Amino acid sequence: MADNEDQQINHQQTNDPNEIALADELGIAELEDPIYGGRGRLFSTAGREAPVAEFTESFLILHPPQNPFTDSNFEDELTPSMSPRGVLLDNFGREKKLVGAKYRNYPLYCLAKRDEQTGKHLVAWVDENGRMGLLAMEGRFLTFDMAIKLRNRTHDGELSIFPELSPVS
Repeated sequence: MADNEDQQINHQQTNDPNEIALADELGIAELEDPIYGGRGRLFSTAGREAPVAEFTESFLILHPPQNPFTDSNFEDELTPSMSPRGVLLDNFGREKKLVGAKYRNYPLYCLAKRDEQTGKHLVAWVDENGRMGLLAMEGRFLTFDMAIKLRNRTHDGELSIFPELSPVS
């Protein structure tokens, strides 16, 4: 059996010996007091191995405890996976279809393109030649969530039964 000292994880995983891990800087040792102050900020954690939460006015930032504190901007830029024709891909790399929905008997797909007003993904139908067509309803492009609601109002998923829905050329 290994000693407790052998089982402890070295929190300082940095190449610079002058930088110390955030958990060490804050003095996180036990869970008696889960709130820590440092650098004029408020932090909380569930232990030495747990992410360190920083509370700000607008949001919560999670920091890795084994790395030194960085005061950089944490804006993640997420880029959706999409096919060459602009259709979103699911977790398995397949084009994302609106299951059970169709327009003029053609399947509907969720596009990476978003509506400028709502920011929601648009829907397109694809014919047998691979041509895509957007749909509009009452002057607005049809979004993925709007198409789901329409599909749920039908017995067979065919959206062309709605007279207010029209293809956009």
